[in-house]
Amino acid sequence: MRMSAWRKAWALVCKDLTLEWRTRESFAAMLLFGVMAGIILSLAMGRAGGAREVAPGALWVTLAFAGTLGLSCSMAREQEDGGLEGLMLVPLNAGLVYAAKAAANALTMLGAGVALLPCFSLFLGVNLLRPGLLLILPLGTAGLAGVGTLLSAMVVHARGREALLPVLLLPVAVPLVIGAVMATGGVIEGGGLSTVAAWLRLMAAFDLTLGAVAYLLFAYVMEG
Repeated sequence: MRMSAWRKAWALVCKDLTLEWRTRESFAAMLLFGVMAGIILSLAMGRAGGAREVAPGALWVTLAFAGTLGLSCSMAREQEDGGLEGLMLVPLNAGLVYAAKAAANALTMLGAGVALLPCFSLFLGVNLLRPGLLLILPLGTAGLAGVGTLLSAMVVHARGREALLPVLLLPVAVPLVIGAVMATGGVIEGGGLSTVAAWLRLMAAFDLTLGAVAYLLFAYVMEG
């Protein structure tokens, strides 16, 4: 593949990130949802106890739902600005257009996830600022963004797309979320990445497999 194609794809990533930096629409929605969820969960766990055991699940359920908000905002913004028609006119393979959109969404989601780690550590009283999460968090957000970008393009013209996207995304993302929760739990318990290697492989396999399927299907989704 010619280098110019990669430069065009990178230009799309930069365009999306620049627009997000100016509006902070998706990032703000994810961060606000995450902070509110963290506060509510901390109050519930403070009464029931067991925050350490529940913290990995609370973190990833929050990131999964917050991610659907960001994905919905991102694709809706493209539709409102006429960007979807513009994407079809870009002299670039549709798969690379998908890869650029997914990368921008993943980076935005990753930024929100990194910002939420100290918040959840404070709210839940559990240290989530561990080096192992520097690998787990990108693997999880990349998978959610990869599948979510395709599904958000599928439902962008549908009525009630904000409610429809999580209904489609979350069942598909169950293996990824399970792997992320188990890997995060192992790291919180003090284990190294070698102790959660099987869960990391599951997450990586999900990212690669579902990402490849989305790469191949994106052209048909956009044409439809």
